[in-house]
Amino acid sequence: MDKKGMIGGVVSLIVAIIAIVAVAIPISTAVITTANLTGIDATIVQYIPTFLALAGLALVAGMVRA
Repeated sequence: MDKKGMIGGVVSLIVAIIAIVAVAIPISTAVITTANLTGIDATIVQYIPTFLALAGLALVAGMVRA
């Protein structure tokens, strides 16, 4: 990969991580809290922020590997 493409990829990765950490996780946590879910529904939905964090980690791992 050329240097310009690599810099563009890193900038895109930084923007994606900021969007996940600063926007997606807090909003999903607030929505889940206000949804008043109980039982198995609440258990399943509470994993959404964790999966968002894992997706961010996968993005970083994919960039490092490339």
